[in-house]
Amino acid sequence: MWMIEDLEPFPDAPCVGEVCEPSTYWATPGILEVPDEMICEITAFVEEVTVRGQTERVAHLGEGFTTMVPESLNAIGETTLAGCLVWDRYLWLDYRTQPTGRVRVAERASLCRRAVRAPTGPPGWHSVRHVGPARRLRGARVSDDYEVVSHALLVSLV
Repeated sequence: MWMIEDLEPFPDAPCVGEVCEPSTYWATPGILEVPDEMICEITAFVEEVTVRGQTERVAHLGEGFTTMVPESLNAIGETTLAGCLVWDRYLWLDYRTQPTGRVRVAERASLCRRAVRAPTGPPGWHSVRHVGPARRLRGARVSDDYEVVSHALLVSLV
């Protein structure tokens, strides 16, 4: 399954073959735009938990791995989730529950989108608007008219 990484400047960027313990939430295709080949379906058990007065949904994916489920995804009990994981290093700002589990990285790629740059006031500065679908790029150089918008890890639960 694919796990999208944010672009936060953290020193923990796992390489192929490494094991990591990411804090994740589940993103459906409507929540996050990724190429179709990165969407998977996985059987999960979703439960509601209450922590310090806040009710949250936790999905158990197997191998002791849990991920947070957004309120917009109305699923409780045994279900099939379609989408991908998102590694959010600041997940604790939105959720009280700490997800658990480990994954092994099988592949690392970048997600790129076309970047339309418009000059702003100071010389050499510009604003960027991303257009078009995200494309997965493996190890190649990003052309000047595209920008990396996130990294993607193909992972397996361990």
